[in-house]
Order: sequence, then structure tokens, then C-alpha cells
Amino acid sequence: MEQPEATEPVKVQKKSSMKQIIILGAIILVVAGGGFFAYTKFFAKQEGGKEGAKEAEHKEGKPGEQVLIAIDPLIVNLTDKNRFIKLSLQIEVGDKKLEATMKEKMPLLRDAIIMLVTSKSYDAISGPDGKFQLKDEMLGRLNQALGSELIKNVYFTEFMVQ
Repeated sequence: MEQPEATEPVKVQKKSSMKQIIILGAIILVVAGGGFFAYTKFFAKQEGGKEGAKEAEHKEGKPGEQVLIAIDPLIVNLTDKNRFIKLSLQIEVGDKKLEATMKEKMPLLRDAIIMLVTSKSYDAISGPDGKFQLKDEMLGRLNQALGSELIKNVYFTEFMVQ
């Protein structure tokens, strides 16, 4: 009978080792969950605080920050008879401080745009290449009208030809 007794403690050890593995697994899960919670609780706030500060700086504007300035819609004739173009665009300047200057110079900028666009035909601006060329020419003319490279880019927000 000693042999059956020897096998029974082995079975008990297997059950107890299985319980230990389950308990150890549960402890690992609890520790990992706590670590994840601590990371999201403490480190996410610091990163969120940085994002909040970035948003505040974006609203206030900081030196060297690029700013978009809207130009009111323009409707002008093309060189083709009975062809019109309606343009809405925004110009990008390299500094928030230049926004007031650009608004003061808006009649000069609008004139440069009108003079350029009225010299174009429908065929010259109808395709994507024509639009890119128009943007490049417009950027050059606007900076030439201002006397320096203040405008970084031109963005069409509305482009309709009739």
C-alpha cells in the first residue's frame, strides 16, 4: 500500500503547483495592469500638458510661426471672351507679426493677383499644370509687389472658371 500513497502526494503536488502557476499569472496581470494605469495616469498628463501648451502658443502665435491670411474672393475676366474666373485664396507668411502688414497691403496684393489672372486664358489655367504654374507666378508677383520674400506660399481655396 505504500506505492499508492507515494502516487497521491505527487498528484497533490501537481495540483498545488498548478495553483501556484495560476496565482503567479494573476499577480503578473495585476502588476502589468497597475504599471499600464500608472503610465497612462502620470505620463499622459505630462504629454497632454505639452499639447495644451502647444495649442495655447498656436492661438497666441509665436515669432517665426507661419500664418495663413485669407484674401477675399475675386471674380475677374480671362483673356477669352465670356470666360470668368472666381478665386478664393490664402497666403502663407512666415511670421504672425506680418499679419497686420499684409492686411494693410491687401489692395496692393489684390491688384497684383487681378493683373496676373486677367492675362491668362482658359487653356493656360484649365489643367493641373496650369494651376501650379499660376500659383508659382502669383507667389513671385506678390513677393515682387511687396519688395521682399514675405509670402511663403499661396493656397487656392476656391477655383472656378465659367
